[in-house]
Amino acid sequence: MTGEEYLRQAPVGSRRPGPVRTEAGATPGTHQHGSPSPSASAAPVPPQPAPTVPEGGRHWSDPAGWGGAVPGPRSAVRITDQVLLDGDAAVGSLLIEPTGSLVFAKDRSLTLSSAGNVEVRGSLSLAPTGTVVHTLKFPGVDEGRFEGGGMTVVPTDTGLWVTGAGYLRLDGAPRTAWVRAAGALKAGDTSITLAAAPSGWQPGDELAVTPTAPPDSEDFSTRYDLRTVRQVNGSTVVLDGPLTYAHPRVAVGAGVTVGAEVLNLTRNVRVEGTEHGRAHIHLTSSRHADVRHAALRWLGPRTNGKEQWNGKPVTEPVLGRYGLHFHMLADASRGTVVEGVVVRDAGNHAFVPHMSHGVTFRSCISHNTWEDAYWWDGPQDTRTPQGPSDDILYDSCVASRTVFEPNPRGYRLTGFSLGAGSGSKATGCVAVGVQGATGASGYEWPETSEGVWTFERCLAHNNLENGIFVWLNAQHHHTVGQFVAYHNGGWGIEHGAYLNDFDYTASVLYGNAAGGIAVHALGRDQGTVFDGLLIDAAGQSDYAVETAKHQLAGQPVTISRSRLTGYRKAGIAFRATSDGHPDSVQVLDCSFSGNEVWLDPQSPPPERIVLRKAGESQAVELTKPDKGGGSSAPQWNASIAPASVPDGPRQPVTPAVKLSDVAAPTTRVG
Repeated sequence: MTGEEYLRQAPVGSRRPGPVRTEAGATPGTHQHGSPSPSASAAPVPPQPAPTVPEGGRHWSDPAGWGGAVPGPRSAVRITDQVLLDGDAAVGSLLIEPTGSLVFAKDRSLTLSSAGNVEVRGSLSLAPTGTVVHTLKFPGVDEGRFEGGGMTVVPTDTGLWVTGAGYLRLDGAPRTAWVRAAGALKAGDTSITLAAAPSGWQPGDELAVTPTAPPDSEDFSTRYDLRTVRQVNGSTVVLDGPLTYAHPRVAVGAGVTVGAEVLNLTRNVRVEGTEHGRAHIHLTSSRHADVRHAALRWLGPRTNGKEQWNGKPVTEPVLGRYGLHFHMLADASRGTVVEGVVVRDAGNHAFVPHMSHGVTFRSCISHNTWEDAYWWDGPQDTRTPQGPSDDILYDSCVASRTVFEPNPRGYRLTGFSLGAGSGSKATGCVAVGVQGATGASGYEWPETSEGVWTFERCLAHNNLENGIFVWLNAQHHHTVGQFVAYHNGGWGIEHGAYLNDFDYTASVLYGNAAGGIAVHALGRDQGTVFDGLLIDAAGQSDYAVETAKHQLAGQPVTISRSRLTGYRKAGIAFRATSDGHPDSVQVLDCSFSGNEVWLDPQSPPPERIVLRKAGESQAVELTKPDKGGGSSAPQWNASIAPASVPDGPRQPVTPAVKLSDVAAPTTRVG
């Protein structure tokens, strides 16, 4: 099993898993369903140019082209020349050889159904015009037969395989992927005014309206409305029926007010399994694919595992069979663009650039996905480094309603797993409705990744647990900027593991049920810094910030130039436990709406806690009240004495956060 699988089968609350047994025959340090892990080349290899897919050729419906009889539902079809699909068709399986191509006629709505695998060694193109719909469907998938793993096509693992030098073009009509509501939405509303007029939305499109209610509301993380578009008038969308839930517009502070995201789940290029028979897409081709404005539904198979929950078998994901899986392509995937793609109702990970470099995901949506939505394969245990995927871009992407079975074992479930590699970026993304248990989050830096990401202007809200979860002992410097987390059921940021070097700047944490920040880790090298944050508990939690057990001694954690407000008891609670290393924290130039700090009576004497409030020039060091040697500060449960810090006073700053209310624009291939 992989390290991820071990973590999720461990008892809830376990944070320090031991060595993990590998699968039979697996050698530590190798990838378990392929060849040894490739590393990024020193000089990236440019991708081969995409081929020009011929639009002519013989017609599928012409019996002469097939030797007298058009293929039927049991036919194993092999294409070695150019074929134009000009009518609906059903086959037993399909192989497009390197010399062959299959093009769906642009001006006709068409469905090609395959009972078995579709393998593309040549070219496959679905690129309809206007409102024409092209569908590749796998109607009879038996998920119980899946084997998983491997670099090669497996006959029982029904899906779309792009191999050799095959070229896949899924190129639908552009649609604005998502737009935020311009105002509060009430239960019973039959129309939505959006913050911008959407492009390409049509009557009949399916929409998902995300939850925004505070975490003390019942089912705050699952209050989605699914509705169909009846009419579009500029920025006003008329629905087919009334909204079931209220979706308030939330003023989080620092001039930032956000409405519910309205996700358009419909595209006119579709690859589908069925609700009870999920297929998958697996790419190992040396040519980059073009996947744009496609709806990928009922993909990612599952199978019954050995575990049971409440007397019923617990299903498990099939290894290597995901919604859209770029598998161990190294530099061959550079230049690949995935834009405006929806993966919905998937039984396994949605978007997987696994050890595949230079893939851009722009304005993509994962909705109602089991397992981490945006992900690449983890290592076989928690002490083996994760294989890298370099230069990945998540731009304006959404992870919506990410789920796990059973949810109490959804340990560290996440919308975006920010994995190993360099040069990667997540910007303008949204994580909402992620379920799971301890450590679950909208965004995660997993302990095996060491991935250094540019992370800017991302939002996490109405997740069952955390906005961000870090469990990383980092050797590199990490920065998080202009992050917003509101109405999550846990922490805005839960930061671990033992030692790392992170800078969080210019961010807003509002109304998260556990509080704004939980700090497990002490600093490494430059230390961990939270600077220029607005942390508003909005009456949801006793403290805005809490420290927890520190496993190892390290550099101080600094909380500086921040504004802490809306808490019930104190701005910062120091709660490092007696079986770990004591607190080493400096709080400098922060403003508070009430009692500033609190030393937990159960915590041991700190290593060093220094406080200098905003507007004051003198810092003080806090110790336990029974240690003496200073003046008493009962409101803090502490004794204090003058302390020195190297830098002079500064003023708190208000974060300058700019979130877009509409998904990044996308274009077709041609």
